[in-house]
Amino acid sequence: MHTRQGAGAARVGSASFIRFVMLSLATLGVAGLNVAHALTADEIVAQHIAARGGMERLQALKTLKRTGRLIIPGFNGELTITEYKARPNQYRLEFTLQGLTAVQAWDGHEAWQIRPFQGRKDPERLPADQAKPLELSADMDFPFVNYQAKGSKLAFLGTEDVDGTPAYKLRLQLASGDEILYFIDPDSWMLIRDIQKQQIRGAEQITENDYGEYEQVQGVWVPMTEASGPKDSDPSQKQQTLYDKAEGNVDLDPSIFSFPSAK
Repeated sequence: MHTRQGAGAARVGSASFIRFVMLSLATLGVAGLNVAHALTADEIVAQHIAARGGMERLQALKTLKRTGRLIIPGFNGELTITEYKARPNQYRLEFTLQGLTAVQAWDGHEAWQIRPFQGRKDPERLPADQAKPLELSADMDFPFVNYQAKGSKLAFLGTEDVDGTPAYKLRLQLASGDEILYFIDPDSWMLIRDIQKQQIRGAEQITENDYGEYEQVQGVWVPMTEASGPKDSDPSQKQQTLYDKAEGNVDLDPSIFSFPSAK
């Protein structure tokens, strides 16, 4: 087991420690479920929230900053990455390579980007359909938490194998009409994969994201590794984001999420 202290965080190198804690609590009757009846989607979400630290701690996490490295298959180099989140639903992602920084951001209403690697150093607004991934990323709790208040519908679809884990499978139908499949580890209750189906530029785009190496930040478990690629793609072909540091409730200037004003 690998544990790291610093910036109010305790890191776990695998899900085994979380499983140990949850199983121990279940023995004491704190986190156990009544196995005499079938699980519901809401029960799975409730267990997930409890495992992450509880709703009170989730809601108390007002901002989150993660820094690390982005590894792109076939690209000979690493980009540094910095991600910012702020409640209620603001998001900013920065990629830096050789002194150039690309930006993608969502201010809660619209998305914009700066693409210096394509020779575009001025900010440009994104169409609504291209803003969808950024809007989803802005949700600090994951979109299936408080899904009713967000205008979504959630269903439990049983279990499905995820790299050897019989994960609980949830289907979230967003108010936009898009769909996300979520896979929850039955031991740790953490999210380990989602499959996002979105209509972008008139075509369905399906993206598979894996989550792991959870670290505790301000009492909330946060994933520190993410892998993204087409559905059913080989792990070696997925884009890897490896976060080295996570900080909670840091002071963030709200203007970093907004479309830059002309100078």
